[in-house]
Amino acid sequence: MKTLLIGFLMLAGIIISSLEGSAKIYFQFRSFAVVVLGTIAVLIFSSEGAVLKMVLELFKKLFKSEEVLEDHLNDIQRLSQNKNSVLSKNAHPLLRYASELWEKGVDPELFIVLISQKRNDLVSRGIDAILTVRSLGKYPPALGMTGTVMGIVSVFNSLDKNKSAIGANLAVAMTATFMGLVLANFVIAPLADRLSVRQIRQERLIQGLYEVALLINRGEAVVLIEGEVHDRVA
Repeated sequence: MKTLLIGFLMLAGIIISSLEGSAKIYFQFRSFAVVVLGTIAVLIFSSEGAVLKMVLELFKKLFKSEEVLEDHLNDIQRLSQNKNSVLSKNAHPLLRYASELWEKGVDPELFIVLISQKRNDLVSRGIDAILTVRSLGKYPPALGMTGTVMGIVSVFNSLDKNKSAIGANLAVAMTATFMGLVLANFVIAPLADRLSVRQIRQERLIQGLYEVALLINRGEAVVLIEGEVHDRVA
């Protein structure tokens, strides 16, 4: 989280310090509406509700400490000693699902099939959300160009009325392209990269919990399971 805030502040500082003249010239409400609000509209238009929900969850997690295997040690120890143990409120979805299957008395062979499907589902949900964010990066520049064209059309329409303001009006028109480039290359693309790295680490966590669940399902010794967990944490 610290690097996220520090990096954002540094990028904002670099951009603002590089601007010539008043910063108000570069940030027009009309351009903001076309680019930023337009990007949000495209995201809603192009994505299903479940994917949008996952995207919001991923962004929320960026402001929280990253989840690691060590966070679930207590739940793993409880399950390794007793499959029907009550899990903590913050138990990982994969462990909670495994616990539910054991409570229902699911056959050990069927358990492997079901827990594998759950693992794949958890992994794919994160991938779908990241692909959605990464694909979103192509829209702000296009929306920016659209806003610029709209501004130029407005300039040409008023050309006969106020020729002395052509330069200022064109400058305002170009702010849409500027905002589109900034949003795509300095916000969305870095966030997509950060989310991708985090997703890889989460896949490792899910895989680790999956393998531990299989050990518990086979009825392996508690010492062996705890040793496997401690090796992964180390």
